[in-house]
Amino acid sequence: MPGLGVTMAAGRQVRMLASVADRDRAIRILQESFVEGRLAIDEFGQRVGLAIVSRDFRNVRGGTRGTGGGARQIRSAGEVWEW
Repeated sequence: MPGLGVTMAAGRQVRMLASVADRDRAIRILQESFVEGRLAIDEFGQRVGLAIVSRDFRNVRGGTRGTGGGARQIRSAGEVWEW
């Protein structure tokens, strides 16, 4: 995924760490999806748990994929991601 890390001089990619705000936004998206009936209670609980323990932004963002909510946005480091 472009823009989710910085490539260092040695060619190694460093992942962007997720902030508390990133996790909170992901959980709000999951809550909306659950309330609208797009997630079962067990899947909702699993995805929220993953959002809480995710260390990097890519993992936080990935936990909200497939919720069927149309174009959702999570912002991190001034960038906007839509899916």
